[in-house]
Amino acid sequence: MDVMGILLMVLAIVAVWAVVELALTIRKARTTIDELTHSATEVLDQTAPLIVKADGVIDDLQPTLRDLGPMVERVNVVLDEATISLDGVNNILGDVSSATHGVAGVGESASRIVNTATSAAVGVVSKVASLGGITIPEGQQLIGKGVSQEDEEPQQPQVSEPKPTNKTSYVTYAPVSGENAEE
Repeated sequence: MDVMGILLMVLAIVAVWAVVELALTIRKARTTIDELTHSATEVLDQTAPLIVKADGVIDDLQPTLRDLGPMVERVNVVLDEATISLDGVNNILGDVSSATHGVAGVGESASRIVNTATSAAVGVVSKVASLGGITIPEGQQLIGKGVSQEDEEPQQPQVSEPKPTNKTSYVTYAPVSGENAEE
């Protein structure tokens, strides 16, 4: 055997070995592909009912989704009407607050008029008494429940101002002290 014969024999052995390796690799690949195909088929079989259920749910939701747009528009209209109503209530409460302040001012004015008239009457009685020689001690009550010289100036009613907030609030008034509170 010469060198060329040995080389051809080595080359034939390598070719047979390569063909055997290729056959084994193809067999392993075929087994792996069969396993993957089986796994994929199982997954598809398991997800098929889920897909059918999801499709049914979407079909059931279609009428609801069609009605959702008009429902949102109705909700917006109701919210706009509620906002307008609340603005009206705020305006009414503001008017009530203004009217209450006006009534407090009228009461205050009436109190001043009564106190001025009473002071004038006390002054007249004091002058008449002094002309007749009668002395009236300071602070003594002259008429009815009485008005003294010290009480000529009326007390101002205490009104607490509402605190500015974004929420609707009510105006509360402090109790009025003095002569007018007793009556």
